[in-house]
Amino acid sequence: MDSHQSSKGGSGGHGDHKDHPKKKKEIMVDDLKTAPMDWRFPTTNQAKHCYTSYNEFHKCAAEKGEDANECQKYAKYYRSLCPAEWIEKWNEERANDIFPGRY
Repeated sequence: MDSHQSSKGGSGGHGDHKDHPKKKKEIMVDDLKTAPMDWRFPTTNQAKHCYTSYNEFHKCAAEKGEDANECQKYAKYYRSLCPAEWIEKWNEERANDIFPGRY
């Protein structure tokens, strides 16, 4: 079975849309910009800036909704600053209600 066919059955043909993975959002140049300088984090180690941006996004999302324009800047910041492994770990901790942050 090739990588485009599902193991759950179906014809695997092009007309069987439920077996095809969802398209990912196209990444635009603006999505690749990093967070601007933040005077609270003047050193080269950006770990605290990463963690704060992650928490600011989830605080904003809790108050205004995840898709709110105001929240998207925080999402871009933490996604550009934080290692993917940290984000995955924190998301898993949030899902299990064991994340040490407030939001």
